Amino acid sequence: MLRFMTPGSGAIQPGHLGAHSAWMDHLDESDYFVETWRCDLASGVFHLGERTAALLGASNRSCGIVDLVRAYDSRDRVTVLNILEQATASPSSFCFTALVRLPSLKAAQLFCVGRSSLDASTGENMLQGIFAFPRERPALDA
Repeated sequence: MLRFMTPGSGAIQPGHLGAHSAWMDHLDESDYFVETWRCDLASGVFHLGERTAALLGASNRSCGIVDLVRAYDSRDRVTVLNILEQATASPSSFCFTALVRLPSLKAAQLFCVGRSSLDASTGENMLQGIFAFPRERPALDA
């Protein structure tokens, strides 16, 4: 597991690419499945990787915020929504982790490292980043 994060925790820093890089360095791809994601803030649609969509129980790889957080443990939702809301207010780097709970699975930990790009001149406002989850998903009874 990542040493800097426990389920339900997160961090956000204004446009801090150093923090973004440091968080990414913790995600050794030999230990984690890593998939990119993005969200066009004009439409509010998140575009997920295939494995992430399956882990979250999303019926489609393109989904809204409700679909994205529905599978998260209820204790983690406030943290995730707060971080994403802050990231839409100003260019930011952020990370969070949450337990994913689906009826067919025991709880599994999901990590997110992302950043927001807000460009008023072009109107291209986007969140983007990666979702990662352990290749060997230990059952979590949290």
